[in-house]
Amino acid sequence: MPANRSVLKAAVLTALLALPAALWLGGCSSDEANSVGSGLVDPVLTDVLHTVSVTAISDYGTVQVQDAAVPVHRQQVLYLGSQNGVASRLLVNYDFGNIFTDEYPESEFTAAKIKAVKLSLTKLSHYGGLRRVIDNGDTTYVASGQPLDLYYVVQQASAPFDSTAYVGYPGAAPAVVGPAINSDFLDVNQSIEPVLRLYEQDFLDWLDAGQKVGLAISLGPNSDDGLIGFAARELLRYSELDNVAVGTVVAPNLIVEFEDNTILNFLLKPVDDTSTFEQVAALPADRAALDDPAARMVLRTCLRSYPMFDFDFATANLPKDILINRAVLRLTNDVDSDTSPGFGNSEAIVLAEIDSTRIADAPLTMTPAELGAASYVITGQTSLDPSSARHLSFDVTALVQRLVNNVYTSPRGIVLAAGEDVFPTYDIVAVDPDFYFDEFRFFGPAAADSVRPTLVITYSRHEERMGGAK
Repeated sequence: MPANRSVLKAAVLTALLALPAALWLGGCSSDEANSVGSGLVDPVLTDVLHTVSVTAISDYGTVQVQDAAVPVHRQQVLYLGSQNGVASRLLVNYDFGNIFTDEYPESEFTAAKIKAVKLSLTKLSHYGGLRRVIDNGDTTYVASGQPLDLYYVVQQASAPFDSTAYVGYPGAAPAVVGPAINSDFLDVNQSIEPVLRLYEQDFLDWLDAGQKVGLAISLGPNSDDGLIGFAARELLRYSELDNVAVGTVVAPNLIVEFEDNTILNFLLKPVDDTSTFEQVAALPADRAALDDPAARMVLRTCLRSYPMFDFDFATANLPKDILINRAVLRLTNDVDSDTSPGFGNSEAIVLAEIDSTRIADAPLTMTPAELGAASYVITGQTSLDPSSARHLSFDVTALVQRLVNNVYTSPRGIVLAAGEDVFPTYDIVAVDPDFYFDEFRFFGPAAADSVRPTLVITYSRHEERMGGAK
């Protein structure tokens, strides 16, 4: 493509340089104009360009990316709430087998000496619900679009959770015993660091049993809709949190306050924690599913699922022996839906080519390394907000030119992926795609003409260009 632009540039430059001489010669000669040199200058470029739009998708599937080193219960973020058909609770295990120390002897843990028992959580700053705005030196907070009014419900699980049930998704729905064990379950909580008041007697019973105890945390029915991310015991990216005090345990931890205020609060860290992801909405599995106008081609992070598709070039009716001047893939992300809009934190999107025969075997499951080996990056964009980035365009000229020239020995399709480590050019964010739960929800081929996936190809015929340049 650069070579073709060079030819055009040289032709235009030659014509411009020749113009003054032609005018001077014309002024010195009375000869009538003749046809010598006719046809040597390229016609106006717009007169020889042709555009065709391809909207027919011949095949579709998804690739699910899984890293065996980071199962769901080892992720750095815990997700609570529900959005777009995905629902998750938090499960936390605490070990009461041997918590007493010289600093905190057993004698201090009595009903008379304990002032309060609390469960502390820490939201990631993205999920704070309020955004700080500074205007003329004054600081105010405005709604960020994230869930704000939350009603936390803590219940004791019938047994400590088994991590093997929370490797992939959907996970097992936890069984719980009894009602809420936090006294503030009817109180709305907007805090970025919610501290929930537990009944002291439950804590004393756990101490007496001296065993591992599991807790399940859910949201009450009056809570705002949405998935909220909290720091897990595995968290390493403290930059994703608001400022916290030195020594703060950001994972779900139990805090014991004593009547004797000279005794520092006792903190009990979890031994296990996980998101349940007990409900995960099914994504379109094949091309037939996209015939539903409501179907969306979803790029999902955290539980990483990436769409793969192949345009039907036979519908383009492209002539033979042409030059592809430009090819652009246009996608529209559904940000306005009342029920299932795109949502999440900023993320990169990488557009790569993949052997389209793999799509027929979808859904595929790959490790990040396997995805990198099976695909070839074409282009990408970074820092895209899935809740506001509506119209996206990707330059796929090189891919279409190679397809037209029959460069490949196997058919090629397109995969849309997040900024995985295996795509270093577009892996410029601080966290990997398993960190935040994002969804880009692109309209499918059965949607309205104005929003369906479209491949816009601009081409020219060689015989219509200067000298029939190849």
